[in-house]
Amino acid sequence: MFFKKTEKFHPAEVISRTIFLVSLVSFAIFLLGDLWQPGFVSRVFSVHWFLFSALISGIWWGSLIKESRERSWLQWTLAFIFGLIGIYLAWQFRTDLKDCLILVLPLALIVPFLVIWVLPTDKI
Repeated sequence: MFFKKTEKFHPAEVISRTIFLVSLVSFAIFLLGDLWQPGFVSRVFSVHWFLFSALISGIWWGSLIKESRERSWLQWTLAFIFGLIGIYLAWQFRTDLKDCLILVLPLALIVPFLVIWVLPTDKI
């Protein structure tokens, strides 16, 4: 059947996954909006709150996953490369970030690893 689900997920896993994905996509969209027109978003609130909520919900989602998944060296290498790109981009905005740079640099490195960690292996 088309509508029959093969797996059952715990409600907390569904909630944490939804929060993670929405936070990550919102961060990307609002950051692009702020880069497109400076001050478009940053006058109202900091877009880095979305990155912080993605980190917290990603850790929560990862802690709820019960099965161990094997990852290839290519996936870990790509996560490391994207983490370095995130650090580079955050470093380019160091004058705007000021004191938050200490928090944002580790977050920029960790988020790609969270994405690799929580996504199923058959989808990548």
